[in-house]
Amino acid sequence: MVTPKSRGTRWEYRVAHRFERWGYEWRRSGSSLGSYDLLITKKGRPQFLVSCKKTMGDRLYVPAEEVEELRREARGMGARPLLCFGFRRTSPLVCELGKLRKSGGESYRLERGDGEPLDGWLGRRGRGCRRI
Repeated sequence: MVTPKSRGTRWEYRVAHRFERWGYEWRRSGSSLGSYDLLITKKGRPQFLVSCKKTMGDRLYVPAEEVEELRREARGMGARPLLCFGFRRTSPLVCELGKLRKSGGESYRLERGDGEPLDGWLGRRGRGCRRI
C-alpha cells in the first residue's frame, strides 16, 4: 500500500535525480523535521536548499512559517531556497520563494499554473552545464 509518507519520499528522490541529471550532487535530510528536504551541492558547495511538496489535489498550501524557516536556513548556508512541488501526475515544478503569493492567511498557495518545470529552470540556470 502506498502511504502519503512513502509518496512524499519517492517525490523527494524524483526531484533529487532531476538535479543530478544536470550535474549537481544531493543529500536528502531523511526526515520532515527540518526546513528542507534536499541539500543540492556543486563541487561540495551548497547551491540550493529544497523543500519538496506533492499533492494529489489541485492546489497546495505551504505555511508561511515553513517558508521563512527555509529562507533563513538557506541564507545561513549561502544557498538559494527553492520549493519543488507537483500535483497528480505532473513533472516536478519549481518556484523561487520570492515568487510565492500569500493565500490571505498564514500560508502560500500554489496551483497547477504556478512555478515552472524544473528541467527548464535548471537548463536556463546552467547554460554551461550539460544534462547527463
